[in-house]
Amino acid sequence: MKIAPTAALPLPLLLLLAFSPAAMSSALAPSGTAEHGPGVFIVFVSRADYADSVDYDLRLLASVVGSTAEAKGALLYHYSGIGFAARLAPEHAHQLSKKDGIAVFRDKTFGIEEDGRFPRLSE
Repeated sequence: MKIAPTAALPLPLLLLLAFSPAAMSSALAPSGTAEHGPGVFIVFVSRADYADSVDYDLRLLASVVGSTAEAKGALLYHYSGIGFAARLAPEHAHQLSKKDGIAVFRDKTFGIEEDGRFPRLSE
């Protein structure tokens, strides 16, 4: 498990990600075959009781996946001050997103196109 030393995303970008209407409607909604199964989800935590620690992340994950052992297997990355990344079933991601102060987004991986260009990031 990797631990990020600091949060590298600027606040305006985080707000755009968290509150964009398009992001909110498509973050958990399946749009293709890969969207239906387990995947990597980015979990932003903005709660009064948030303790910037892997232990906090594990307790939060365990509350939806069933056990601390399963949470340890799901946790991929701790982002200092903002949350974590985890491999989750869509129903577990949905359960997390229903909790106060939690925003959950499916991670999207972009690669280089065959002709060497970067992909279009707008949908």
